[in-house]
Amino acid sequence: MQRLTCPARPDWRGRLSSMGMTWFDATPEHPVPYWTETAAYAFTSAQIRTLQAASQELTDLVLAATGHAIEHRRLTELGIPVWLHDAVQASWERDDPSVYLRLDLAYSGEGQPKLLEVNGQTPTSLIEAAICQWHWLEDQQACGALAPDLSQWNTIHEGLGEQWQHLVGAHGLQHVTFSSARNDEDYATVTYLRDLAQAAGAATSQLFAEDLGTSPDHAHLLDGWSLPIRNLMWLWPLEFAWESRDAPVLATTQTRFIEPLWKAVSSSKGLLALLHELSPGHELLLPATLNPGTLEIPGVLKPLFSREGQNVTLPGQPSTPGEYGDLSCVEQAYTALPEFMAEDGTARYPVLGVWVAGSEVCGLGIREGRGRVTDNRASFIPHFT
Repeated sequence: MQRLTCPARPDWRGRLSSMGMTWFDATPEHPVPYWTETAAYAFTSAQIRTLQAASQELTDLVLAATGHAIEHRRLTELGIPVWLHDAVQASWERDDPSVYLRLDLAYSGEGQPKLLEVNGQTPTSLIEAAICQWHWLEDQQACGALAPDLSQWNTIHEGLGEQWQHLVGAHGLQHVTFSSARNDEDYATVTYLRDLAQAAGAATSQLFAEDLGTSPDHAHLLDGWSLPIRNLMWLWPLEFAWESRDAPVLATTQTRFIEPLWKAVSSSKGLLALLHELSPGHELLLPATLNPGTLEIPGVLKPLFSREGQNVTLPGQPSTPGEYGDLSCVEQAYTALPEFMAEDGTARYPVLGVWVAGSEVCGLGIREGRGRVTDNRASFIPHFT
């Protein structure tokens, strides 16, 4: 595993924009460029095979631990409100289908990767992983900057397409409403997913999350025309939703969610502790506990629900800032991320995001932090093998 430099493509900003990605430059909210154009990580074929096998095993473990948490009524430990428990269980027992998730791994290219987190309900960095980095590789090969026989672990686009076909064919999905927050990345992500669903044969519509409606006279959530929503692909964190005014509707609505309500379990970082409890000593897992202070080795404190590295406490360090400081935490054994030097002489710390379509691993995207906690300054960087 190496970090290598590459020439920038002519009009690379235009290339990214044409694929629906417009958030590549630095902004006040993201103070460094998000897209890394002139560097990439190179893997050997053996390293990719290790990642593929390990990630598939981890996916199986995550699904088994999710079932355990639901069937043994351990949802309170994971921070899921009691009034939602029955709806989560019903979603699991109905086998409500999932489209995707992302596993975040620490891996240096040697030994086995270690699971850091599971992004079960609203994983992002999807367009850049599925589309943009693939075209980056093809462009670099076309101009002679990279050898024509190089490849990339990336069948994300194909895997997601096949999963939508499965939802249409095996689950009888006919119409899906797509919804997100009103920002460029989330809107582009659900638009991309909508395109895949339409290609699979589903009818679709789209609206912003703030425009979703509820009514005591209707069993479903409502769209902007007050029509019932049968299936909702909702890029909106469930922990945001259950703090809203209309939260009780989540437990009673007949609208079916994609990602399903049972994904509240795999969205909780408390699942890391259950994974360790169910498979102690597993070479792909880090020891973790829902009782912070009981690990016998240095640990990292993480709120049960948090985003962009907020309120994370590394051993001997103050907590990172954020909005989740009042939540219960899981403590996970500390593992060092690999460190690489960038062209400007500063360190970079990559986290490997492995994408899963349904329950099958299908590709890799990498975010590279400026510190040992992957936060909103982390950039996306392509890879090849």
